[in-house]
Amino acid sequence: MNLEYAVDKLYDAGWSPLGSTDLDRLPDGRTFPSAIAVQREFARAGLELSIKHNLMFHCYRATWAPAGEPLDPAHAADERHGTVVGSCEREASVYALAQLRAHQAEQWTVGAGSVTHAADDRVVAAR
Repeated sequence: MNLEYAVDKLYDAGWSPLGSTDLDRLPDGRTFPSAIAVQREFARAGLELSIKHNLMFHCYRATWAPAGEPLDPAHAADERHGTVVGSCEREASVYALAQLRAHQAEQWTVGAGSVTHAADDRVVAAR
């Protein structure tokens, strides 16, 4: 994986730079949130994001969980927990946000499960 792939996944998950501040830019001109901006977005969602450098494997691990809950990289991924790895802090943080947003998009419901949907946020069927 690389930063460009992480940014692709973030855009695929519906992220837009409109109204965002603290943006970085890829050489191709696409913008993406800085690692600090990603931290703030996780905090607004009530989650804590930890990004740690793994010297042995020359990578960065981003792990998230509800604020106040211990961070456990081995916890099964769900809408409130996850772990991703990247080659740099920016890549790990952007990919973490992409994963969070994609999982949240898959989980939304209207009412008591009366709407089904596709991962790209299109309503597919309503009962």
